[in-house]
Formats: sequence, structure tokens, C-alpha cells
Amino acid sequence: MRINTIYNTYKSEIDFYCVYVKEAHPEDNIGGYQTKPNTDEGIIFNQHSNLDERAEVAQVCMMRMNLEMPMVLDDMDDTAEIAYAAYPDRLYLVEADGRISYR
Repeated sequence: MRINTIYNTYKSEIDFYCVYVKEAHPEDNIGGYQTKPNTDEGIIFNQHSNLDERAEVAQVCMMRMNLEMPMVLDDMDDTAEIAYAAYPDRLYLVEADGRISYR
């Protein structure tokens, strides 16, 4: 995975975090839609109803994607997703002073 190469190249200079937000393609269709590729690969989850469920699915995501960078969870109010328009995924570079230098 290319993101792992970038992470391993620059992790001594940059703090990397993957923020896991609400389920983009939930089986129960609350706030999203299921996709054929996900169904074909058995990636089928309901929308998380609590932080423990979100953490379990995030762990599966990290393992299936072989993601090496640290992952943190968005809260159940979806604060990060709303603040960064992160649904279903986005890449941001945030400077130490909080300034966004890339999105």
C-alpha cells in the first residue's frame, strides 16, 4: 500500500494518524449505501452505535488494509468527519500550529 511507503519514509519527521470515521457503506443503510465490491469481499458492517463497535471495525480495517500508521477514532458525534468533511475519506496535512497545509 502506497500510504505505508509514505508513512515509513516520513514518520520520523511527521506525525501520521488515520482517523476512522463513521461507516461509509453500512449494511443497515443508515447514512450510506452498500457497494458490490465490499459485498463481494465480505466487508459488511452496520453503522456503529457506540465507540466500542467503531473500534472493532477500525481494527478490522487496519488489518485488512495492512495499514501501518496509527489509527484514532472519531467520536460518536462525528466531530472530525464534520470538521474536515472527512466522509468517506480525505487526506489532510495539518501543521503543528493547526494550519491546514494540504487537503
